Amino acid sequence: MKTTKSKTQSTLAAGLLVLFCFTFSNIMAQMRTPSSVGKYEKGTVTFKNGDQVSGYIFIDMMNPQEFQKRVNLIDEKTYAAFSAGENVDKAVVVYDATDLQSFTLENGKKFKQAKYVNLFAKRTQDQIPNQLMLEVAAEGKITIFKKYHHTQGFVTPYLPDRTKVNDEDYVKWQENNFEILCQKEGEEAKNMSTINLKSLFGDNKTVLTDYAKNKYGFRDLFMKGPVFESSFQMDTLEALTKMVNDYNKS
Repeated sequence: MKTTKSKTQSTLAAGLLVLFCFTFSNIMAQMRTPSSVGKYEKGTVTFKNGDQVSGYIFIDMMNPQEFQKRVNLIDEKTYAAFSAGENVDKAVVVYDATDLQSFTLENGKKFKQAKYVNLFAKRTQDQIPNQLMLEVAAEGKITIFKKYHHTQGFVTPYLPDRTKVNDEDYVKWQENNFEILCQKEGEEAKNMSTINLKSLFGDNKTVLTDYAKNKYGFRDLFMKGPVFESSFQMDTLEALTKMVNDYNKS
């Protein structure tokens, strides 16, 4: 009886393990698979040597790590086939971020290559410098980027559980789920929470004075600190962009 009971327990344990693995695999596959909100958008890719190619670029806000690391491009003919419901995976041309200067979309958005080291990463392997294609919020002597989080987990307590909401509802949150990065000419991009504003704008007394007078509505936001490394920071981004644009014009 003891042997039979042991076999029964082993069988039950094995069954539960298989069920857990199957469920977990389904969840992970759902997170990795292109979502229903992913679409090809008309745009132009600019290579390091200045050459350009136009076509349709796949943008999926459920999986921003994809278009931040590489560009998936199809031509006009392939786009027509895709729109007709055909599988065009084999016709997709992939360019790594390391091969590109930038890409722009017809809707006006620009993504530019930037080197970034995640100083907040807990794992050593995640602190390796990466070349990423990041959305540009302001460009010039100082460039401001939006780096979308690559995770679909719990980045903040406000972010909905990916396994409990549909793609459309999740993206409404994901679009505001970015870090603000800042890059001065000749330097690497850095998370705003690691930057001293007086040092960054120190060579422009006019902008510093306007900042001190709270012209940009930015001074109080900056004092919050953690807002720069979390989500829901459109007000901070807008204020910072005004300050950077003034700096870049001078």
